This record gives sequence, C-alpha cells and structure tokens, in this order.
Amino acid sequence: MKIYLLAICVFISSMIHAQIKKGAIFLGGDISIYGYNANSEASRQDTSKLNNYNFYPSIGWVAKDNLVVGVNLLLSFSNRVDTYYNTKTNRLGAGIFVRKYLPLGKSFYLFANTSLNIQSLNSTFTVQQNYHKKQTGYTINANLIPGISYQLNKSLFLEVALNGLINFGYEKINTEEYNFNSGIYKTNSNNYYLYSNLGNGVPLQVGLRWIIPGK
Repeated sequence: MKIYLLAICVFISSMIHAQIKKGAIFLGGDISIYGYNANSEASRQDTSKLNNYNFYPSIGWVAKDNLVVGVNLLLSFSNRVDTYYNTKTNRLGAGIFVRKYLPLGKSFYLFANTSLNIQSLNSTFTVQQNYHKKQTGYTINANLIPGISYQLNKSLFLEVALNGLINFGYEKINTEEYNFNSGIYKTNSNNYYLYSNLGNGVPLQVGLRWIIPGK
C-alpha cells in the first residue's frame, strides 16, 4: 500500500514540476513539399508535372502555465502542368490559435490545439486556348487538433498530432469560365462544411516546436 501511495505522489510531483511556464515564447510551424513528373509511354507521349508547397509558420506566447495563444500564417502554392491543360492555385491566409498542454509526467504532455483561420483563394485552369476558368474567393474555418508532445531539451519539443480531428467552416467562391464556343459564364457559390480527416490517408503529423522560457 505504501508503495502505491509513493508512486502516486511521485506521479503528481512530476506533473506539478513539468510545466510550460507563463511568459515563454512559442515558435514553430509546418512545411510540406510535394511533386512529381510523369511521362506516358503511349504513342501520344502525355506528360504531367506537379509542384506543391505549403508553409505554416506560427508564433505565440504562454499566457499562463501550459496555455499558449498565438498567430499563424497559411501559405500554399500549387502548379500542375499537363499535356493539354494547366492548373495553378494559390492560398494565402492567417489565423489565431489557442493550445492547452496537460502534463503527463516527466517530459510528456497531451495537448489540444484549436484555431480560427481565413484564407484567400486564387486558382486558374486552362485547356490550351479553348477553355479558361478562374476562381477567386475565401475560406473561413475552425479546427481541433489533439496530440502528444515530448520535451527533448529545455526549449525543443517533438510532437505527434492527430491532424484535422474536426474541421468546419464557410467558403465563398466566384467562378468565371471562358469557352471559345459559348463565351463567358460567371457563377457564385457559398459552401458550408463539417468533416474529419481521420478517414483520409494518414491522419498523423509530426513536428517540432520551440518554447523559449521567459526571463
């Protein structure tokens, strides 16, 4: 019985001392780069090339022990060139986030990250000279991302997160289509969505965060 009580006391003590202290600076972000270059061996010799870049830097402040508030940038660029058509899409935006850490013991934390973001959209789709489509608009969305973090040293944290557990938002899109045969056609759409990324591919993401203690 005494051993169990001692173990409980040690665990509680480790939780008390494993704190992310108020006044610290939070730095981090995610970068992803993806692309491919494909050539068909068929007689038409079709080609396809894609370059995709995503940058999501963030900065925050530990407002109280184990609670971070901050801002992040959302920069995404994609360009696809195929034999008969080209697609180019840029998304630029920013957001605010709140992240709560829960100490599990020495160096380990659970966390939940919620954010509210807005992004602009600018996309063009061209089929040689016969067809051209341009889309502009914006997206406002909120999401919840839980995860676990391990403190590697005084300032560096390694994290594994469940990306996109809950996503919901609103999207407004203006579309202008030009067809060589029928001229210009314009449409506007308003979309609402609520979804989870758990069923799409690998939902886990790995990242690093720097939490620099205050003076």
